[in-house]
Amino acid sequence: MAYAAKHASHRIHGSQVALVRAAVGFTGVLLQSTLRRVPLRPVRWSILALRGLLGGVAVLGYFVALANLPVGTATLLTFTSPVFSAIFSWLFLRERLLAATAVALGVASIGVTLVIHGQGKALGGAYGWQAIALGAAVVSGAAVTAIRAARRTDGTWEIFAVFSFATILCAAPLALTRWITPNPVEWGLLLFVGTISLIAQVLMTHALRVVDASTSGIMSQITVVVSIALGHFLDADPFPPLAAGGALLTLAGVSWAARTAARG
Repeated sequence: MAYAAKHASHRIHGSQVALVRAAVGFTGVLLQSTLRRVPLRPVRWSILALRGLLGGVAVLGYFVALANLPVGTATLLTFTSPVFSAIFSWLFLRERLLAATAVALGVASIGVTLVIHGQGKALGGAYGWQAIALGAAVVSGAAVTAIRAARRTDGTWEIFAVFSFATILCAAPLALTRWITPNPVEWGLLLFVGTISLIAQVLMTHALRVVDASTSGIMSQITVVVSIALGHFLDADPFPPLAAGGALLTLAGVSWAARTAARG
């Protein structure tokens, strides 16, 4: 999804990619509800609205950063979210936070610093966009915590519907002011991004009912590895040794934090 979104945003703005992605997702929710004749029944509107707002801001930040960064870098920084999710789960869901998680956070932070410095230097300065991607990770971590809270009372489709609608509201103001009519290839990429995101989000939201955020965080790092590989080997994205070392530290730190939190 990330790789397709990167190519879709070569000419059009990242917020437009986020808007179409959310519109496809929301349409998919309404379509399945109609076909299955199962109406949406939201329960906890407050936590659903919070999840939608946090998710919408995180998605917008990620796609805007993705349009201006190598796909691997944007994805790596954004997918540090499991560390923040573990912290937010400790603060708001009363889940245990081990001391080892704090150490792992330190390791991941060092890795992120090396990536930002090494990659930013290779790109001739892109520190602002890197900061946006990292900010999206913090907000995304809070959004995952909200999903887990919402799953106690609400279904997968209700959560995803509110998330998609909130993302439309977050992305529309910026996307519509910068709108460029996509060509057929770009429409294909946008629809692919929306469809594959719909499948992935529904699977993730469904799984988070029984899988804690920390365990899912370990699995999510596969996304980072795939994105870095696709960007580097297919698009020749620059990834200097300093950034590569930082990426390994970040992956290790995030996975370590997620694993220790899961054991706790």
